[in-house]
Amino acid sequence: MDIPVTATQSKERSFNLGSEMGHACFRVALTLVFVIYVGAAWWSGHIKDLRNAPVGIAAFLVFALIWLAVVGFSISTYRVRRIISIVLDQVVFAFALYEAGDVLAPALWAPVLMAIGNGLRNGPRFARFSAVVGGASIGTALWLSPYWHAGTLVTEGIVLSIVILPWYTLMLSEQIAQAKREMQQRAARFESASRTDSLTGLMNRSGFFQCLGKLIADVERNGTRSAVMLLDLDGFKGVNDDCGHATGDDVLKNVANRLHDCVDSADRVARLGGDEFGIVVADASDPNELERLAQSIIDSIAAICVQGQGELRIGASIGICVLPDDDCHDESSVMETADRLMYRAKKAGKNRYCINPA
Repeated sequence: MDIPVTATQSKERSFNLGSEMGHACFRVALTLVFVIYVGAAWWSGHIKDLRNAPVGIAAFLVFALIWLAVVGFSISTYRVRRIISIVLDQVVFAFALYEAGDVLAPALWAPVLMAIGNGLRNGPRFARFSAVVGGASIGTALWLSPYWHAGTLVTEGIVLSIVILPWYTLMLSEQIAQAKREMQQRAARFESASRTDSLTGLMNRSGFFQCLGKLIADVERNGTRSAVMLLDLDGFKGVNDDCGHATGDDVLKNVANRLHDCVDSADRVARLGGDEFGIVVADASDPNELERLAQSIIDSIAAICVQGQGELRIGASIGICVLPDDDCHDESSVMETADRLMYRAKKAGKNRYCINPA
């Protein structure tokens, strides 16, 4: 289905050099500016002999105006127009250069500009195609022109510049783009590392609070029912005291893996510090399912057996803050509520959960 274009959008598109219409308008404007320059230079005596310059310049101006209409009426497909415009840009300019002689010398940068512009708009291969067409067309025009043929080395230098400069410019732009991509990747890795717990691979406290902030905003905006779980391990101090911190680290990794296996892909698990974990539950619309999740976490952690001086067991006490809640409108109030419920579960006998009424 065609999407209507407003007058403002059409105007912005016309003056956008990256668009097809913007390029067509730019071609016309640049040609008119050069016409004014030639007229002023001839009137002031800077150009003594116009010879066939009007014929050559008029040819390019006519092409520019015709192509403006071709783009405006969307004649043929964009793919075909793109190829034809690249060829005609270079070929018609070469004809204008042949007719005008040294009058068009101040515009010898145009074929380079055409090739680079095609590369920026359409990609490197179109720039190379434009450069090759331009080099062949301009080379032929200069070789056939009596004026330019007189300076063979100059002619060769001009043709080489038309071919080499766009390729060199594209090579530099590709290197800059690659460096930018690598910088963005490094920044993304750094940002990920700053939000990741180095021991368990889960989110750390900073990453958890970012997710919590987004969750609260979604709840307030959409009225969805979500939950935040705060989990503290029971008996973990005994693991560190009896078996050492290396074993304690292994237990934390085991707990992290079990938590990750219990929750859905949309939920987020974090290690908040020490033996405290947080879980952002995106969808808590079913209260029974939320309670089953809490119980499955408790059962999974209770199944962990630590071999040390005797057989040690750990458990988990969980506080669950269901959102929306009239008393919880920011990260601080949500965490305070979950923390209070978690300690209520501990006082009630540990290895259980406590949930606020929704």
